[in-house]
Amino acid sequence: MAPRWLSALRSLMKRRRAGHRVSHYDVSESDDDSPSGAHTPTEKHAHTDWGHRTNCASARTSYLELPASPHKKQQRSSSVPPSLPSLYTDTSSVYELPSAPLDVDYLYYQLEQIEDDPAPRKRTAGDRPIRQWSTEVDSFLAELLRLEGRGDYIDRDCSCGAKEALYRCEDCHDVSLHCRQCTLAAHLCHPLHRLRRWDDDHFTRVTLKSLGLVVQLGHSPGQACMNPRIPWGDDFVLIDLNGIHELTVRYCGCESAVPHHLQLLRARWYPATSVSPKTAATFRVLETFQLLSVQSKLSAFEFYSTLARRTDNTNVNAPKDRYPSFLAMAREWRHLKMMKRAGRGNDPDGTAGTAPGACAVECPACPQPGKNTPVDAPESKRWLQRLFLAIDANFRLKRKKVSSDDDDPSLNNGAAYIVEEQAYKNHINTYGTLEPDISDHCNNHDAVKLATLKGAVGLAASGVASVDCARHEVKRPCSTGDLQKGERYVNVDYLLHSSLQQNAPIDILASYDIACHFDRNLPSRFSKYGFILDHNLEWAIPKFHINAHREACRAIYNLRYIPFCARDDGEGIERIWARLNAAAASTREMGPGSRRDTLDDIFSHHNWLKVCFLPATLLKRIKKAVVERNEQVTAFDQFTSTLPSEAMSRWRQAVEAWEADRSQPNPFLLKRLAITQAAIKRQLAEEDAAALKAGTAELMHDKCSASGMIISGIELEDTQRRIKKEASALPAHATDIQRARALEHQNALHRRVDAWIDIQQLYMPGVAIQRQRLLAANDTAALPYNIPLLLPSANVTTVPASPNLMELEWRLRRAQAFDALADLRAHLEVRSHLYKFKDRFARGQRANTRAQTIIKQAEVKIDEDAARYRAAYAALRSLANTLGKAGWEADFAPLHAADIRHVTEGMEGESEGRRTLSWIWKAARSAHSVDTETCTQGAMEESLQETLRIEWCKARARAARWTEEVELLLEEMRRTIAYHAWRAAEWHAVVGKVHTDCPDYLEGANAYARRQATIRVAMRDFCAASWRHVPQWVRLGLEATTDDLDAMDGQPP
Repeated sequence: MAPRWLSALRSLMKRRRAGHRVSHYDVSESDDDSPSGAHTPTEKHAHTDWGHRTNCASARTSYLELPASPHKKQQRSSSVPPSLPSLYTDTSSVYELPSAPLDVDYLYYQLEQIEDDPAPRKRTAGDRPIRQWSTEVDSFLAELLRLEGRGDYIDRDCSCGAKEALYRCEDCHDVSLHCRQCTLAAHLCHPLHRLRRWDDDHFTRVTLKSLGLVVQLGHSPGQACMNPRIPWGDDFVLIDLNGIHELTVRYCGCESAVPHHLQLLRARWYPATSVSPKTAATFRVLETFQLLSVQSKLSAFEFYSTLARRTDNTNVNAPKDRYPSFLAMAREWRHLKMMKRAGRGNDPDGTAGTAPGACAVECPACPQPGKNTPVDAPESKRWLQRLFLAIDANFRLKRKKVSSDDDDPSLNNGAAYIVEEQAYKNHINTYGTLEPDISDHCNNHDAVKLATLKGAVGLAASGVASVDCARHEVKRPCSTGDLQKGERYVNVDYLLHSSLQQNAPIDILASYDIACHFDRNLPSRFSKYGFILDHNLEWAIPKFHINAHREACRAIYNLRYIPFCARDDGEGIERIWARLNAAAASTREMGPGSRRDTLDDIFSHHNWLKVCFLPATLLKRIKKAVVERNEQVTAFDQFTSTLPSEAMSRWRQAVEAWEADRSQPNPFLLKRLAITQAAIKRQLAEEDAAALKAGTAELMHDKCSASGMIISGIELEDTQRRIKKEASALPAHATDIQRARALEHQNALHRRVDAWIDIQQLYMPGVAIQRQRLLAANDTAALPYNIPLLLPSANVTTVPASPNLMELEWRLRRAQAFDALADLRAHLEVRSHLYKFKDRFARGQRANTRAQTIIKQAEVKIDEDAARYRAAYAALRSLANTLGKAGWEADFAPLHAADIRHVTEGMEGESEGRRTLSWIWKAARSAHSVDTETCTQGAMEESLQETLRIEWCKARARAARWTEEVELLLEEMRRTIAYHAWRAAEWHAVVGKVHTDCPDYLEGANAYARRQATIRVAMRDFCAASWRHVPQWVRLGLEATTDDLDAMDGQPP
């Protein structure tokens, strides 16, 4: 049933649309954020287009804001309307209705038009451009061939009157032919254009250098220098987008001339060296390569090879090799651009004063104390300033053992995203041997051990680990470092501490796929390192990875249950790796410094794109979050209204106690009585001791009681299954050692079985004849693993045992079944995680083989668990009728092959929407008395109460998380706008700080600072304009859920 708020909204929209009327509203068109700014009156027009067909009519309504007559609307640079001051200046009233009447049609249209596809239309020829173009192939081809000749300029003279018009420029728009002198005159300002000369019957390529063009630096084009300086060898090479060029270059040697490399820079040519440069690259080729490398992860070799092939695609006249020089220039260019964008050139301290992480592109939506966080936020809203972190390792971004830090040092040196290398290595070398033991309280410890598959043979770095922004998928400053082998705590601890030092708020929520291991001794490890942990760290496991953990971890570290987590999934860092992994092909071949600087540049580009798309990202999220919030809060309210108030009060107290103190009982865990073989064995031993003390024990053997005989028989049964599988797995051409080992195991088993049979005959005298009969009927029955043990459950009809022995076996078999199911679930979780680990990390034959071997070991365990359960189930089924047991089938069921699957897997052929859970994950200790095993009505009601409690807690958590998501998104929008404003003010503050004695340098530095400030102001206004209707959208449907929110004590449940 649709909630009240949605039904009301739909009906309101339908009533609005039925009238087909146009409403006019006066809205602000001013870009001034102040309330006193001038306003230009505008009108909002609804324009409806009607389309008619043979049997139906359709309508499409669009909304336009037009200036009120007689004013004319000025054209805007963006299609997004201007901002409203409400969201930009104050967010305290986001839940208040606007004072003006709300046009629901208009609001709904504004929020949906960005993503909605246009209405279907009839396809035209333009929808199939290739099909249309294919009919014109011959004409296009003819035009291309025509350009190989002189075209309209056959037998024409040059425009200057000269007879020999032989030269055509490939890069000029003019395709006419000119003489040598006119060609040189036209290319004084274009020395990098490519020329062709007509040689009787075809064009051949020539260079401007061969025609005599001289590029004079330090003077205006065409102006001669009185003291020109010739580069050594006079073979200057310039790399540009259209190829690799040889030029005749002259430096200025006048008295006022600047050094040669500065003359090149002022011509926008980047020198390969600052000492006697004879190689350079244009700014545009470096800019293009930088953008291509960070966007498409193109390597420098492929890019340079493309330029070389563009210069000469036959390799007959290959250009001079300047690839090493290009690598150096490109790397220096990356570093300069990073420093420039970080404002280091506008800082009096220069690049030497760069603080760690100062060049990183920060996330505007994350809390940045002193930049975008409120100073007087109330305590109840403190959680809104929590920082969400995600930790993970990436074994794709590895590096081979090439070069060294001495030969290839980093230029950034910790100024951006990758930590400073020397301090990081010192930490690893000092504390690498203090690696803590991995506890096995959760399945995920196997994944930690398997991480050692990342062998470092031939590798200087087996991958990287990182601590990133989980909410917005932004790389954090000084939070990434190399891994030497595996995902060791000593590496991740350092990176986490480094990240927390980068202006992080006090409250942190960190998600890590092995958080249940990692957080156990974190304070003690930090203490050993000398780190100060002054943050409130709360840990969680990402939503996708949590299914590989045990049930206790799935409840304690679940982002769905932890309060004030909103709808964070913790998997944002995985999506970051997916975008960055393409860089692995080129960075793994680099030296250490080149790789770190390149990754820093790629990370910066990634962050900048995230910042630019924040308006659309946050808008999309809040559009979804408001609908889900209203749906979940309404569903929770309806569920609550059907439950007894007394029970609900107890549940609320329990969940609130757990949210305040995690050491309290977890309300999301199903309470089960722990029945294990070990517990039953202990009970039986205690009963035997009590009987011996009271003198009522009936002993047939001086060292083995009846319960001991049954226990030993069940253990022998397990051993028989294991030895039988070992024998069947023996290869046909097994070695003597393999056969000898198998026979030793069988002989040992045979001796144990014989000794046990002697004791069994004392308690069950009639089984000897039955065993001889079975051995005689089957030749293979004499094998040690086939000898029939004939426990009481196997002789119910042939040789009935005493009720006491059958009761003993019943108790042990129930415990065995519970143990087998628990082990089966645990091993299924391990196998699932191993498969994910293999698919994600294992690369190469060696790693895949080792991973597959470990997976096979887990599958062997699964088969053993299944066989053990089936044996226990068969015994219980045999004993149940004789002992009169009832209700036991509520706990157990026949185990089929299709039932043995992970909690996240469905039956074969089932889709996600139709997936059913295997019964082994729902099997629990039902409300049976351990002593009487009677199934009473009260016990059934108690079990139902447990189920309802879990579902109520989950419904409450869903409503809370979506409510938090809406509040957090509003805060993130406010923080984003505030951050852009702060950054603009920072750029304005550095105006006039450097080069005060050099007017030309001062003007350039100030112009850049003001341009950056203008960019930030534009981004601020764009965000505010994009989100200006968000408060109204958030308010939609809130009236229908106000009571529900009040029931949650004014805050998320």
